[in-house]
Amino acid sequence: MCGFSEMAATRIVRELLGAGIIEEFIDPDSTEAKKNNVGRPKTGLRIVKNGLFAVGITVSAYHSEVSICDADGRLCASSRPENVPFQSVSEAAQTYAQALFELIESSGVDVDRIVGVGVAMSASTDPERGEIVESEYFGWANDAGQFCREIKKIIDLPVELENISNALAIAEMRFGTARNVANFTLIHAATFVGAGVVSENRLVRGNSGISGLLGHFRAEERPLTCICGRHDCLNLSATGFGLLSRMGKLDHRAFDTSKLSFYAKTLLDALEDAEASDLVAEAGSKLAPALDSVAKLLGPKMIILSGYLGSNECYFDAVRSTLADQFDFDPQRSFQLVKGTVSSVEAAPLLALHSFCYSDRLDYDRFASAAEKSEEAAHG
Repeated sequence: MCGFSEMAATRIVRELLGAGIIEEFIDPDSTEAKKNNVGRPKTGLRIVKNGLFAVGITVSAYHSEVSICDADGRLCASSRPENVPFQSVSEAAQTYAQALFELIESSGVDVDRIVGVGVAMSASTDPERGEIVESEYFGWANDAGQFCREIKKIIDLPVELENISNALAIAEMRFGTARNVANFTLIHAATFVGAGVVSENRLVRGNSGISGLLGHFRAEERPLTCICGRHDCLNLSATGFGLLSRMGKLDHRAFDTSKLSFYAKTLLDALEDAEASDLVAEAGSKLAPALDSVAKLLGPKMIILSGYLGSNECYFDAVRSTLADQFDFDPQRSFQLVKGTVSSVEAAPLLALHSFCYSDRLDYDRFASAAEKSEEAAHG
């Protein structure tokens, strides 16, 4: 399948064993099968979960977090930086990077075993150039790579920058509910709504590199103003912003980037309030027509609802029942509608793991060198 010889495979395995990235083990099932047969049980190979690590930064008004996961994708540690200055790209990046640096130190994880940094944020991004293209949510223009540069000043590791919906889609594809699904769409619903589209196991970025702008699908007119200036975007009816307006929690009609923390806290409180369940369900019902359009256009095997609003039971049930009642939704003939299994906090380090460990960007030489230094120190 990989196109190399048995000799090459043996050499590669030997090198990965030496670098402490993989380990041998005896499969219990193989041992049982060999009881009545001649020969040794097969020796298996697996990733050493503590052999490599990945770190992440989740740039969010909900729960800004920095985190660490092991090579298996399991969260090892996380912390929440307080009072992140979202008004400035550079100051926000410095705050996150310093918090991540402190988390790495307190966790005891060897920085030489960290593959890289994943950053998941509400923004249009250019991962190849490491740039924030634009963030209407935070009110940021193109940063020309400043966010990533500020991180590297404090933590000298490769950085992968990604839109939160795309980061979640990658994490679900690699480690979550979509592991064996080649074609799916992830919908991230919170204050606003966006989408990450995967086709034949590849993220769809579009001609301009920006895709998944589900929140700007045309919907009903509302007495609100979207970040794009229109009054009929899905962002105003199927999201947290629209929900807070219907609950009478807003004293303004146009989205205000200075009120991000207020939107987040008030929405989380609303989702805990049983009296708001009807309005939450109404917001979910408004998303259903857009999902029907997505399904008819892309034909995904699965649509994943994610985010604090998208994964809410009341919201999710309303989406599903509206699809069934108004659009003849049948999971046996159409797509599976499921909740996401990866949180936004987990998505950031899993993005780094995907980008710098389970890819051809793995810096084997660096980890082999670290293993040699560790062995020399042990025998010194």
